[in-house]
Amino acid sequence: MSKKPLVTIVEDYLLENQFKPGSKLENELELAERFNVSRNSMREVMTHFQFLGIIERTKNTGSFINQQSCGKLEEVVSFCFQLSGFGFEELKEARLHLEMAIIPLIIRRATPETIAKLKDNIELMLTHKGHAERADKLDKEFHLLLFEICGNRALKIFANILNPLFRKRHRERFLNPTAVLKSARDHKQLVAAIEEENLQRAQDIIKLHISPT
Repeated sequence: MSKKPLVTIVEDYLLENQFKPGSKLENELELAERFNVSRNSMREVMTHFQFLGIIERTKNTGSFINQQSCGKLEEVVSFCFQLSGFGFEELKEARLHLEMAIIPLIIRRATPETIAKLKDNIELMLTHKGHAERADKLDKEFHLLLFEICGNRALKIFANILNPLFRKRHRERFLNPTAVLKSARDHKQLVAAIEEENLQRAQDIIKLHISPT
C-alpha cells in the first residue's frame, strides 16, 4: 500500500484534532518531529498551506489557521468547476437538483426586500431583451440570487456551478429576444410561486425551466 503524501497526513492531523480559525500550530521543528520527516519537508508543506491561504505565518509569533472567507472558497470552487472537465449534461443535472433542493429554504427565508431584488432583475431582463448577451447575464444573476436568498453559505458556494453552464458556447440558442422573454416569464412564475409558498409549483417551474437548457 502506498504511503500517504505528507501534505495529506498533515491535513488529516488538522481535521482529526479539530483545528479552527485562530488555532496556533506547532512550529516547523515540532511538526517535523511529530511526523518523523525533515524540517525542509515540513517547511514545504507549511509554505503550500500558506500559499492556499489555509494558514498565516508571522515571524516571532507562529503559524495560525486562517478564517476561510466564503468569497475565497467560492473563487476556488468556481475555478475548479471551470477546469474540471465535467460534461455539460452532468453539470446541468447537478444544477437542477441543487436549485430544486434550495426552494424550501428560499420560501422560508425570502423577505420583501429579496423578492423585490428578483423582480427588479426580471424587469431588467425585459428591458434588455434586445441585447441578448446582457439579458443572459441577468438570467444567471437571477439564479445566483436564489442561492443567496436560501441563506445557506455552504450551498451558496456551489452556485458557482452556473459559471461553466453559462459560457457562451452553451447559450447561443438563448441569445435572442424570444428566449429572453420565455426565461423572464419562467422567472416571474417562479417568484409568484415563492410568494405563495407553493413548494411543489416552484419546484415544477424550476424543472421545466432548466431541463430544456
